[in-house]
Amino acid sequence: MNTQLNAAEHSAVADMRGQVVQDLKGLVADTESLLKEVLAASSDEFAAVRTRIDDRLGEVSVRLDKARVAAGRRMGEAADITHEYVVHNPWKVLGAAAVAGLVIATMWRSR
Repeated sequence: MNTQLNAAEHSAVADMRGQVVQDLKGLVADTESLLKEVLAASSDEFAAVRTRIDDRLGEVSVRLDKARVAAGRRMGEAADITHEYVVHNPWKVLGAAAVAGLVIATMWRSR
């Protein structure tokens, strides 16, 4: 099993994160402008504006879901890499945990 994340995957996740942020900013801006339109709109115009808001929310929801799936996949890959490291280097991990515990106990006792 190849547990190394390649540069293309990192780039794709970073691009997706940037796109989600842009979508959320765009959604906020669209919502603000649509709310201004609603204040001056009739009931028919209100229905059209509401439909546009629902459409935009649907688009952003789909992108957020894709980002959530990608983040979950990356977390799973990171867990796999960590597991593989621990299986292949148990004494290093045990030593690091012991050192971390000693540092924490020393800091706690000195208080």
